[in-house]
Amino acid sequence: MLTLPSSPRLRTDHKSPQNLSGDGPPIPDFRWRRHCAIVLARRLAGHVDALILSDPLDIHYLSGTRHGISWLVLMDNAAFAVSRHMLVSEVRAEAIDCEILLASARSTERPELESFVIAEVAKRGLASVLIDPAKLSAQSYLRLTGSTQAAGITVSGIPEWLASLRAVKEASEIALTRRCVEIAEHAFSALIQQGARALIGRTERDLANELETRMWALGADRQGFPETGIIVASGPNCACPHHAPGSRRIAAAESLLFDWGAELAGYRSDITRTVFPGGVPEFARHAYPIVEQALHRAAATLRPGATMGEVDRAARDTIIDAGYTEFHYGVGHGLGLAIHEAPWLRAHSTDLCATDMLTTIEPGIYLPDVGGIRIENVYRVTPDGNERLGELPTALETMVIP
Repeated sequence: MLTLPSSPRLRTDHKSPQNLSGDGPPIPDFRWRRHCAIVLARRLAGHVDALILSDPLDIHYLSGTRHGISWLVLMDNAAFAVSRHMLVSEVRAEAIDCEILLASARSTERPELESFVIAEVAKRGLASVLIDPAKLSAQSYLRLTGSTQAAGITVSGIPEWLASLRAVKEASEIALTRRCVEIAEHAFSALIQQGARALIGRTERDLANELETRMWALGADRQGFPETGIIVASGPNCACPHHAPGSRRIAAAESLLFDWGAELAGYRSDITRTVFPGGVPEFARHAYPIVEQALHRAAATLRPGATMGEVDRAARDTIIDAGYTEFHYGVGHGLGLAIHEAPWLRAHSTDLCATDMLTTIEPGIYLPDVGGIRIENVYRVTPDGNERLGELPTALETMVIP
């Protein structure tokens, strides 16, 4: 992990949330974030005059604007962005320290944005730029590099270069994630507190919809998995880690898996619980404690300086040693503006955990045609270990819904 300048400064005109009705979290200093991005780019690529970004999440991270910017260019102590006529007023109000440009005089025109961006770079006398080729379409990459070549500008490409900066969270991001965990946990608790009779006989899709509605009512912008949706799996469907909820009806004394989260201001939570309405099936009496033990062993390993592989293997080996097939994914992932982002807790990773990383830990046991168990929490790496975000219990006896 590269060492960057000291922690980003924060505007303090908002307080961190203390409860679901509290004030919003502190607002990041986006100039400071952009300064850190420039420093990181130069350590990776040498001399760089400007950074060119088109990924919506990277743009959000560096400007604070979620919609309406198609290209963002960072320079020393300055930035400019390309917007659209329909959204330019909103963008100028949000990204107050960026110069906001339009690539055409009228919205009915369709300019080549890559050529426009490079022309603006050349106009400012900049000779070298850095891009992330992994986040450009082939067409956009060819247009951009063709324009830089014609303008005599040197272009360097480093895939995923911003990931290490986004992986270490600021106070504002941790506060938002904590709020998202609170919302998700309160919604889930209210759902299952209705008892087994309110679950048995309903479809997986119906329960997913109710959970989403409850999170909206508690202040979420939307559920936290917009690409895939909330996972609700019942009975044998629990053996599929990414099951899409369908028309199967929940039966008594079977496993019922929920994988859900809330989204607020672009940040998300990601939690999994496996509950048992009306009783515990036989396979779960042995499998559930093993998964819970795997979760706790991985969490005990999570600390600054530990390799991400160590954390994964602490959980994976627990499940294998108990005689079960290993889960076929990394035991954890970061979350922030994306529901899956760095850090990546994978078995063979030698990357090091660092203070203020946020990561899930989510071991599981999956038995085809029988059922499955997964438990997932969100953790913040602290200077001396980690803290769990959230309070939902994990013990088997608390997962039985009478």
